[in-house]
Amino acid sequence: MKQENYISVKTFCQHHGVKESFVYSMYEFELLQIDDSTEEALLSMDELPILEKMVRLHKELDINPEGVQAVYHLLQQVEGLQEEVAALKRKLDRFDL
Repeated sequence: MKQENYISVKTFCQHHGVKESFVYSMYEFELLQIDDSTEEALLSMDELPILEKMVRLHKELDINPEGVQAVYHLLQQVEGLQEEVAALKRKLDRFDL
């Protein structure tokens, strides 16, 4: 495991002004992965954009962790539908309608 690809949960929380319990609740809802094989729990840098989006939902819109989970799943569904629509448009374009 390369350390430069990870950030500690504590550091993330201090930087973003959220409690560690929020991050751990996102982990419990299986919305992100935490590497706890070391002394300090670590977040992969790949997880940061997702977690930062969740933090914004939580702080700016005052959404509780359960609500963040629901909103996240709805956003995933919307993204999937948008991809499906784009694929269908490409198929229609091939027929030159």
